[in-house]
Amino acid sequence: DVISNGTKIYECTTAGTSADSGSGPSGEGSDITDGSGNLKWKWKYNQPKAKQYLSLNSTRLNYDVLTVQDTSIISNNSSVISELAAPTYTADTGATLILSGTVTGSVDVYSFKLKTTGDNAIDVTISVTAAANDTYDDVLGDLRAEIDSQTGFDTDNIFTKNDTLFFRQTNGDAFTVTDVQGGPDNSKLNIVRDTVDNVGQLPIWDYSGHKIEVINTDSDKDTYWAEFVTTDGSTGYTLGEGYWQETVSPKVSLGLDASTMPHELVNTATDEFVFRQIVYEPRKVGDSVTNSSPSFVGSKIEQSFFYSNRLGFLSQDNVILSQSGAFYNFYHKSALTIVDSDPVDLSTSTTRPASLHGVIPTTQGLVLFSKNQQFLMSADDGILTPTRTSVRTISSYEMDENVDPVDTGTVINFITKTPNYTRIFGMATRGQNENPEVLDIGRVVNEWIPATVDTFIASTVNQFIAMSSQSSDKIYFYRTYSDGEKLLVQAWYNWQLPGTVQGMAVDSDDLFIVTKQTGATGVSDQVTLSKASLSQSPEDAILVNSQGERINPCMDLYATASKVLYVTKDDLSKCYIPWNKVKDATPVLLISGSTATGNFVESGFTITPSVKSDPAW
Repeated sequence: DVISNGTKIYECTTAGTSADSGSGPSGEGSDITDGSGNLKWKWKYNQPKAKQYLSLNSTRLNYDVLTVQDTSIISNNSSVISELAAPTYTADTGATLILSGTVTGSVDVYSFKLKTTGDNAIDVTISVTAAANDTYDDVLGDLRAEIDSQTGFDTDNIFTKNDTLFFRQTNGDAFTVTDVQGGPDNSKLNIVRDTVDNVGQLPIWDYSGHKIEVINTDSDKDTYWAEFVTTDGSTGYTLGEGYWQETVSPKVSLGLDASTMPHELVNTATDEFVFRQIVYEPRKVGDSVTNSSPSFVGSKIEQSFFYSNRLGFLSQDNVILSQSGAFYNFYHKSALTIVDSDPVDLSTSTTRPASLHGVIPTTQGLVLFSKNQQFLMSADDGILTPTRTSVRTISSYEMDENVDPVDTGTVINFITKTPNYTRIFGMATRGQNENPEVLDIGRVVNEWIPATVDTFIASTVNQFIAMSSQSSDKIYFYRTYSDGEKLLVQAWYNWQLPGTVQGMAVDSDDLFIVTKQTGATGVSDQVTLSKASLSQSPEDAILVNSQGERINPCMDLYATASKVLYVTKDDLSKCYIPWNKVKDATPVLLISGSTATGNFVESGFTITPSVKSDPAW
């Protein structure tokens, strides 16, 4: 890959050596030459920085995956979340003059001091005297001519409309306007710059996109920015009629840097996936005080989840929920008021360290897990809002921070580790204001499950939990059966797999397992995906013989041969399997019919027993 301008990643689509340093691509399909200028290759533009997000760390403990329908949200907890850089803002680059009252005659003087800096600095007083029968247009016309005569100002940057005049320097630099006065009592000429005391001082006429800060009181918590929108859709600096709407401060960052935030893996078609940045909603109103950044900015996101029509993140001791129904918006809708659909951002206030790493939704609310404490995030009416949501401690059990808790429907299971073995607990939440019941369900198999466990899953349909380790070939199960009132069966058992268990997942009655096998002599290790049916129904059997009998043989890495060839000159059949030889594994070949004879030879050496054959197959 080649990165151009530090933002776009290009991938070479034809073979050849990479381009010279500094000769990066500039667009999709660009031609790249080597140092001699002789060779050329084609490059394709990929999603900006998406690959870089994954390459921050290669340890599986750094990633969290949340899958909903065709989209998986992937979080990398080694990425520090940041906001986009704040835009460059220069204050006082324009001035709006507003006439009020009635022009009464030659005694009316309208004036102000105008001062600029730079190579052609000026410091002058602009003054006009209204003649008899003058109108607003006459006074504004005279003021416009006076301003136009000054260095750095011209007619193309001076606009009038009814009782309003707006002007700016040709180069857009800042300037000062002071000592504004006009009319009989020197109060008929007013000026509006970048701030006003209240909404009543906003001009009726202005240009589209003009932003003004409304101070309101001495508190910065009720200050907001308003932007003028013309009703006729005019653009540029032409004055028009319109209205003021709340907007974002021109001094503050417009939002989250998507390259540092969780990304998404989207299933776009059959067997097609796209990994890309998520388009997060920008900050649309307020500033860093009235619409502050989510608490995960400057920190790392540990885990993501969905709850109550919101996307949530865990970051240090904070729980952050998006706007309701707007999963990728973590800013408020208004800087003036808080509404129920606004984001929820709360801390698990405690005297002990509480870095959150796990979350389970329940009827009572969100159960949050840290290394030493558990919390419940809830609201009295069950609806989480910024003003009615609270977090309280419900228990103080130690748990492993690298293995997430799982939910079996009515019980939450989590594990804790000693130096030599793993303990398993079951937590059942109760009423809104009651502590949960927690049982040590692994006491009967104390010290049986090793401390290397790194994967923990549950199946609500089949009522079991399962644990495995990437350094072991065993899966440890705890399965229960309830009649609705009490547990009738509680069983612990394990499976031994044909390789170390790298990962597992359950879907309905199918258990999918990824294992890593040690290759035979001269063959490298390989990773395989296996599926085991958890159903006892004969309809789920994988083999049916000629008599209609169904069977599900207990064979590791069972698969239909990918290809079978008969070699006439050697009088042998070659059966191809879809994986390499596995060390210490005994191959078994199941053949239909009763006439198969001879030895089973794998890549040059004979295996005993030879051929498994049954007349019924």
